[in-house]
Amino acid sequence: MVSYENRPKTFLGRLSQASRAMRTCFDAELKTLDLTLSRGRLMLHLVSASHVVTQSELTDVLEVEHPTIVRLLDGLEQSGHVQRQPLPGDRRAKAVVLTAEGQAVGERVLRMTDTLSEHLLEGIPPEDIDVAERVLMALSDNLGRALARETEAEPIS
Repeated sequence: MVSYENRPKTFLGRLSQASRAMRTCFDAELKTLDLTLSRGRLMLHLVSASHVVTQSELTDVLEVEHPTIVRLLDGLEQSGHVQRQPLPGDRRAKAVVLTAEGQAVGERVLRMTDTLSEHLLEGIPPEDIDVAERVLMALSDNLGRALARETEAEPIS
């Protein structure tokens, strides 16, 4: 049974600690590029995308509200990393594209994440990583089902 005294030693406690530590480490690396964690995640998505990315897609991918994406893009546009362009056929939608400078910074962020991943997974056998990935996928699935049950139980106002 999980109690207050042993909570940090539980799997979920350790998962939470590892997640925070990884975020802190990634954030520190991004600061060397004058990026916040949110801006770095956005840049990473843009540099990795093989299709036209819209503001709406970024809202979904980063799991933030539309005003937050607008503020993030405003800052990245002012720093010369991205441009918003109209999408043909949809007057309301905006495509978000990297500038040449933004592409270079995005590629540095991508290399940074690769290096961080290598350091974090160092010494862990590939079969253990496979097991961990299956466990994390099962956790995500369970959380999704729990959230769906919770949403279904909420009364509609």
